[in-house]
Amino acid sequence: MNARDDVVIVTGALERLAQSCCVLLRENQKSADVAVVSAMPKEAFEGVKNPRDVRATELVYPNENTLGMLRDAGVGLLNCDDEKATKDALARATCVIFAEETPKRLRLRVEETMARVDKGEAPRLRRVVLLSRIGVERRDVDPWKYMNRKTFRGGAPLDDAWAAEEAIRTRAAKNVNAGGKADGFTFTIVRTGELRGNGPTSVVYGDYALTLVDNAFDVRMQDIDVEKGDTFGNDFTKRLSAAGFANRMLTTSRYDVLNAAFSIISTGPVPRERRMGYDVAKGKSPPPISDREIDEQLAPDDGEVERAPDAAPVPT
Repeated sequence: MNARDDVVIVTGALERLAQSCCVLLRENQKSADVAVVSAMPKEAFEGVKNPRDVRATELVYPNENTLGMLRDAGVGLLNCDDEKATKDALARATCVIFAEETPKRLRLRVEETMARVDKGEAPRLRRVVLLSRIGVERRDVDPWKYMNRKTFRGGAPLDDAWAAEEAIRTRAAKNVNAGGKADGFTFTIVRTGELRGNGPTSVVYGDYALTLVDNAFDVRMQDIDVEKGDTFGNDFTKRLSAAGFANRMLTTSRYDVLNAAFSIISTGPVPRERRMGYDVAKGKSPPPISDREIDEQLAPDDGEVERAPDAAPVPT
């Protein structure tokens, strides 16, 4: 990635998956110098009355620590309900990672952004990564049909995730059919299982906000398994691993990740010696999945070509 040219917008940054994407982009040597912008709704910046003291006159800001953590990591902050700021950010963006954890919000954000692309508001956009959900292609069969019912967690989550995918595929196809228009972009869809793990919030909120389940998952499930398409069963995916994989889709030179979909799950438990010394609640987290480990998962089968000749990193 090119520090002078690339600007990455990560949507959904009020949640841990998107925060993980932002922080890891800043920490990874291949992307550390690019501009990273975390997009989140206006509620992230607003104060509320103190819920513990009804007589208090000063507002409290529930997301102040999260915003501070992102600033400290060198991540820019974007109120995506601010029309002017959003237009300015999209005008500069070369890459977008859609990382809302709720499929309904994911669909709305993707459709809104693709509409803006249609209007020419993102002339430099070259690369899109969407964090979708395992099961989208099997949403009419059990057990996915049961999970996708309209009364489940806000209604038909797999339908919403699929609609988000389709919005990106449709817009990308317009670019292909337009005979090399300047606003063309490629995409990669990353399908995750149910999300687990605390991500960078482990250093923000402290013990009381971290679940024992997520603590254990971060430490025990350090490895990943990756397949093309919509595979795997009703599995779990670590937020940091999903973020690391999504980020790698921006820095790899492999041509076969372009306009493709992958499923990623976390595997383990890892051996005891790999777990010793870690305590997520105290800020002692295992290292995120490395680019090398991701590349090994993406290694071509015999006879396949790993990358296009003389390929540059994907965003450029």
